[in-house]
Amino acid sequence: MTGPWSAELTARIRAHHMALVPTLTLFEVEAKRSGESDEDAHRDMDAAVQQVQAFSRAGGQVLFGTDVGYMDAYDTTEEYRLLSRALDWRQILAALTVAPSMRFGFAAHKGRIASGMDADLVVLEGDPAKDVTAFAKVLMTIRGGQPIFDAQSH
Repeated sequence: MTGPWSAELTARIRAHHMALVPTLTLFEVEAKRSGESDEDAHRDMDAAVQQVQAFSRAGGQVLFGTDVGYMDAYDTTEEYRLLSRALDWRQILAALTVAPSMRFGFAAHKGRIASGMDADLVVLEGDPAKDVTAFAKVLMTIRGGQPIFDAQSH
């Protein structure tokens, strides 16, 4: 843990065109694995949240991701809950859509809903504006206008 990120540090990170993929759930997993006290784990999470906030407020590009494979937290509900301490639901939505399409060079046809776009959509069970964990409750996934996942058929 490096503690709070200053404006100078976030400016240096941005100057190198770096993006941030927070994976905050990893901090909880590692705290439990190492036997860290609840107080220390809480302090470390607060620092991680501050780092994400500082980077985002400085205009840094935040991308959503997980560390599945290293850890077995397959359900993203907790990741969204933790991330909502640093970002609002619109910023989390951007981390899932617009930011990765821009980062990886697909913004001309992916990342937003508009005429001429690829028609890649995710239909959620709830409204993330009311409960950010709704991002984890996927009802249907559509790629190129064709359903590829339907929760009701599984």
